[in-house]
Amino acid sequence: MRRLSSYMKRTIQTVLLLIIVVIAFFLRTYKITSIPPSLSWDEVSIGYNAYSILKTGKDEHGRFLPLDTFISYGDYKPPLAIYATVPFVAVFGLSELAVRLPSALSGTLTVLLTYYLVIELFSLLTAKNQKTELSHLLNWLPILSTALLAFSPWHINLSRAGFEANIALLLVVLGIYLVFKSITTPRYWYIAWVPFIGAVYTFNSSRYFAPMFGIVLVLFFWKNIWKHKKEFIIGAILALLLMAPIVPHLLSKESRIRFNEVNIFTDLSVVETANTRITYEHNSLLAKILHNRRMGYALDFLRHYTDNLQPWFLFIRGDGNPKFSIQDVGQLYAIDAPLLLVGFVSLFATYPQIGWFLILWLTLAIVPAATARETPHALRILDTLPTWQIFIAFGIYTICSWAQKLGKGKLSTRVIQKGIYCVLILFYVFSISYYLFYYYAHYAKLYSGEWQYGYREAIRYAQSVKNKYDTIYISETIGRAYMYTLFYTTYDPNTFLTIKKSSFDAAGFYHVYGFDTYRFITAMPPGALNPKALYIADPGWVPKGAHILKTVNALDGYHQLVIFDI
Repeated sequence: MRRLSSYMKRTIQTVLLLIIVVIAFFLRTYKITSIPPSLSWDEVSIGYNAYSILKTGKDEHGRFLPLDTFISYGDYKPPLAIYATVPFVAVFGLSELAVRLPSALSGTLTVLLTYYLVIELFSLLTAKNQKTELSHLLNWLPILSTALLAFSPWHINLSRAGFEANIALLLVVLGIYLVFKSITTPRYWYIAWVPFIGAVYTFNSSRYFAPMFGIVLVLFFWKNIWKHKKEFIIGAILALLLMAPIVPHLLSKESRIRFNEVNIFTDLSVVETANTRITYEHNSLLAKILHNRRMGYALDFLRHYTDNLQPWFLFIRGDGNPKFSIQDVGQLYAIDAPLLLVGFVSLFATYPQIGWFLILWLTLAIVPAATARETPHALRILDTLPTWQIFIAFGIYTICSWAQKLGKGKLSTRVIQKGIYCVLILFYVFSISYYLFYYYAHYAKLYSGEWQYGYREAIRYAQSVKNKYDTIYISETIGRAYMYTLFYTTYDPNTFLTIKKSSFDAAGFYHVYGFDTYRFITAMPPGALNPKALYIADPGWVPKGAHILKTVNALDGYHQLVIFDI
């Protein structure tokens, strides 16, 4: 009977896991080509460079199979996400589906992997005298954590667009899982660090977090590593060899362009404020200590760090950028807040080693984002998942365990037990239903302008009438028009390389001014307009007497682009 009972439990868990993963995949792929309503400029860049690699072996700048970076707009994108998109472009063509499926599949696999990660986490870091309590915990906690990630608004939002961060998160979680497996099966040390190196090649924030957390893992499991140092050393050497192609770029001035653009340490106002305050206090020694610019930058870092932990960001409104949040639900659900607190306290009280491990994971994952001026930032701290879900799941488990004890008492306590279960279920059903309805029914209409909506429709129209005009002028007011033109016309990469007119500006960013009959403009050309030209421009640019051929509206009805000639 015990064997049957154990078998039944495993069967139920497997069925539940399968259902959760299928639902997670559905939520991340349903209407994926139209919600979000258009591709962002980073998505079209990833897609077209993948297309160029597929067709020519070169990127848009003519570099053959670059391993260190893709120059792109001069932001030097990590390469792995682009290479991961190549097979999808080969199968589905240069399309929204091809660009977004790698992220959606990565999100789904992260949900699946979370289940096994939680099992390994609690099996490894549980004290010997607690092993008897572990079997009941592992019946529920992995499934709860997996379900919470599957329905997470944070994870769903970022899995449905072609964000490199989502692929990097899968690699980070896989790397942690493989390190855990290496403790019990030492041969995994040979490949345990490979996913961390993959994360370095995928997303800028993960480029810093993965090595930091790798050091934490080494410290956590040093005793085991020393016992199996041969396997560990071979795995470490493999990791270093895989890192070799990207190291020159990481040490180059180009790698600092993006960092210098966004980081708080190039903000001269901190230095100016420090100097002013020291002057006001007559250059005293105390003033030089208290108002030192290094102190100013440290305080600025702490402010930006704690921005990512603000309750309104986590539980109420979410990221202020509509690309990362629907603006009406937090990155987590409101009901998660008290459960997170319960889970945090009870996990540290019951399994402190696991609590410290998760806190180190969470806190280190925020560090790269805290150096940026734009905070909070849901995308840059995506590597904190699924720590939130594990804490929340433990909170639910703790409350349900307490309720179960109540159910063994009098009738009144059994009523309380049922009430607790009902409240939890109702709150989650309402929260998830509200988010999903808002996202699938309203999000695209409300925020299409945030996704550069309009270029696809305008460029396809221009392509259909291209033969009637000598030149097509396209406004760059809503994004990188040249890349949208390349993407939606599936322009031949080799031809583009030979005829493009382009340059890098003083800041190192790349601009294409034209190719073929297309010209990309930031203002209307001076003087009389060309009667043999087609114009795609901001509504405010349309001159009197223009012959309007088509108006491209955003999904909320706002005039996004106007197509006209003279």
